[in-house]
Amino acid sequence: MILVDLVFVFLFALILSSILAWGFGWRHPARSDAVGTSVLFLFLILMFAMWAGGAWLPPWGPVWYGTPWLSILLLGLMVSLLVLAIATPAKRPRTTREAVEQAEDAAVVGTAFGVFFWVLMVGLLIAVVVRYLV
Repeated sequence: MILVDLVFVFLFALILSSILAWGFGWRHPARSDAVGTSVLFLFLILMFAMWAGGAWLPPWGPVWYGTPWLSILLLGLMVSLLVLAIATPAKRPRTTREAVEQAEDAAVVGTAFGVFFWVLMVGLLIAVVVRYLV
């Protein structure tokens, strides 16, 4: 059961993060130049959020090998929309002053996203471990 959950979560996270990064052109706000970083960032957030949500939410929807896959997919779509709404990419600067201001802001945003990312990952991992142990 855990292995099937993990396979569904892995596949859905891979598909959704690829669609968001390459299909919609979403980029990580702190590192807008690297596509791979954006895909990895989205993949990890989606994977752990879907895994924790799938473990804690009551099972509903079609079941395949004992895993309700529709609830995992819909949770991934909701988290994807939340990430798209919160983390919008920066606009191109028109003047040098705007470029300097954006560079300063990017450092602050990068630090905030880094801290938020690791706190979120640890929290979701704890939620998954607690659910399977209880």
